[in-house]
Amino acid sequence: MSQTLYRSRKYGVGKEIGGAVYVHRRYEDVFGDAVAAAKVHLPAGFEYQVVKSVARTGNISFVASPDFDTAHEPIVGEILTVRPSGILKRRRQLDDPYIYHHKWLFVSDDYDGFDVGASKSRSERWMDLTDVDRTRIGRKRYWEEQVLPRLAHSDQE
Repeated sequence: MSQTLYRSRKYGVGKEIGGAVYVHRRYEDVFGDAVAAAKVHLPAGFEYQVVKSVARTGNISFVASPDFDTAHEPIVGEILTVRPSGILKRRRQLDDPYIYHHKWLFVSDDYDGFDVGASKSRSERWMDLTDVDRTRIGRKRYWEEQVLPRLAHSDQE
């Protein structure tokens, strides 16, 4: 694999990117009291699978990703972000949604919602592809049109 990936060294679980750490909701307690304080501002019935913490701002985001356990690259759905002041900001799912890569980073090796080993292997396979525009892979449409066909082709070789 061209790049080594690591779970958050601070928390032992989670994907670190852009000053934020993303975890599956099962591991939200790693962020401490900030999550509990933020959750009281969520509307009743809001379903989320991912929690994002930004240490610099103290913001906690709750992200709906209903296909997290079933899709290789789950979608980023509606996001509710709670600032430390309690102000809630809502962002609807985009028409061409963002997707999460390396979902195994969001969980521990013993997570039972999906095959963590297979997710790690998929990360290795697609990261070894050449000529992939890494500035565009975060969007579902680009991923499905430009990367998945090549990934499927590499699986057949």
